[in-house]
Amino acid sequence: MKRFLYIIALLPLLFSCENRPSLVEQRKAEIKQNDSLELVRARADLAQADSVTTFKELELADLQKRFIFEKQEKFQTIGCYVLPSYAGSKAKFSFFPEVEEGGALLLVSIDKKRNYTFKEIPLADPNYEAYLPSGLSTSVKNDIAQCYTLAKAIQDLQAARELQEKLTLKVLFYEKKGESR
Repeated sequence: MKRFLYIIALLPLLFSCENRPSLVEQRKAEIKQNDSLELVRARADLAQADSVTTFKELELADLQKRFIFEKQEKFQTIGCYVLPSYAGSKAKFSFFPEVEEGGALLLVSIDKKRNYTFKEIPLADPNYEAYLPSGLSTSVKNDIAQCYTLAKAIQDLQAARELQEKLTLKVLFYEKKGESR
């Protein structure tokens, strides 16, 4: 009963606040302010993503100079980067690393019948050496490390471009939302 009387006593106070903006108007203003803050944040993040993408592009271009890109248009839809020592005819090799243009690190094995076997090394795990076959020479391990660096750079650039695209869309969203008001 006391609660009921308390609510009845507060009713005149709730309806007598004619000078204050309505709760709906107050909420609209809060949303507008939040959207403007999000737009500022998105623009700052986009500027940073643009810088990172530019840096990653330069880094990748520098790394690609150390490799030869091989792609036979007749037979391949995806080309591969190989170190100069592995370029050309693969007949003299039984094992070599290569990097697909999409950023996958592949270890290629060739048996005596000239059958090719491809093993993809996951780049998410920084301990990629755990996935390597045993008994590799130091020079082959160094070649794989160079290929790992290139593959990681390709994937990092792809991730930077995806982030840049998402942030561009976010900026456009908040700009359009602000214009519609």
